[in-house]
Amino acid sequence: MNCPLLPVISVGNGSSGGSSGPDSDAGTGTLEGQVFLLTDATFAHGSLYNLGATVSADGANGSAVTATWSGVDPFEPFVLNGVARVATNWLSVQPDQIGGDALPTYQALQTYQITSANLYLASATTLDGIFNAVASLRSPNSGQVVVFFHSAATGAPLAGLHVSMTNAQGGIYATTTGWLLDDGTAVTNQSGLVVFGNVEPSSSGSTQLVTVTRAATGTTPAAAAGQFPVKVVQGAVSIAVLGVQL
Repeated sequence: MNCPLLPVISVGNGSSGGSSGPDSDAGTGTLEGQVFLLTDATFAHGSLYNLGATVSADGANGSAVTATWSGVDPFEPFVLNGVARVATNWLSVQPDQIGGDALPTYQALQTYQITSANLYLASATTLDGIFNAVASLRSPNSGQVVVFFHSAATGAPLAGLHVSMTNAQGGIYATTTGWLLDDGTAVTNQSGLVVFGNVEPSSSGSTQLVTVTRAATGTTPAAAAGQFPVKVVQGAVSIAVLGVQL
């Protein structure tokens, strides 16, 4: 089954913390959706997760709000009440089965403007295959970050970007023939997909900056294109679609 990508989150200067500040629509919201297990390395295909999980988000009262995903046919949606209506809310999905193939995930959503969204669990087997492709190993003591880079104006994936995270062991770029470990010159292909592997959690906060640079061409020099704070949690996978202003 094809899984639609999460909504695009625009790149900005970013700050530490779980959620960005509210806009003029701030208040309490409701969010509902279903939970899927992503089953291939495009992070675009998956199936309804058929085990239980707990979904949570930052709440409007400053505390987390939670809901249950039963994982049982007919797969009734989870319903989160009291969600903070903010520009970036990192929702988490924690599988009930510990140590299985499904890894805990965090996903960035603009909860000030949506009331429904599907959420995803990442497959340990899929991630391990990506690491194996670049002769590396996934550390369970680190965080993993899966990021799609899209145009903030059109929503289309962006090729030709070089991206970095200071605490990542490496950036692993999707290519037409597989995966490429960044040597400092790698750029995104037409999918705009990069996996930051083995990101060490920071003692200064729960988010770390992804820095985006537009690669040089024959006629234009390299240029900074923005930064975005991404949540990093030990043993979990963070997933976001970042909208880059070009």
